[in-house]
Amino acid sequence: MDFSESKKFMVLLWKNFILKRRRCIALVVEMVFTFLFSAALLATRFVTVIRKNGPFSFSPQPVSEVPFQIADYLISPSLELAYVPSRSTVVQGIIERVKMDINPQMKG
Repeated sequence: MDFSESKKFMVLLWKNFILKRRRCIALVVEMVFTFLFSAALLATRFVTVIRKNGPFSFSPQPVSEVPFQIADYLISPSLELAYVPSRSTVVQGIIERVKMDINPQMKG
């Protein structure tokens, strides 16, 4: 910022100060609210405990024990495995094993 820009900025600050000085109560209220809001944010930050959820470990479920809600659909021969989350060969192998365990006529 060169001298003319800093001069303009100082004039703007002075004008703002003059306008604020005319309304003392509003100035005090604005300053108090600003302080209270900042204090509330800082207090919330220090009081709140941030919990990080780590990796979850679930007990393995056998594929032969299918929930009763979808047991009827497994009998039909036209099942299709719609989503494979990765193109990894390991994931593809797991999906193929699950597909063979659930229904050998399943489309991949």
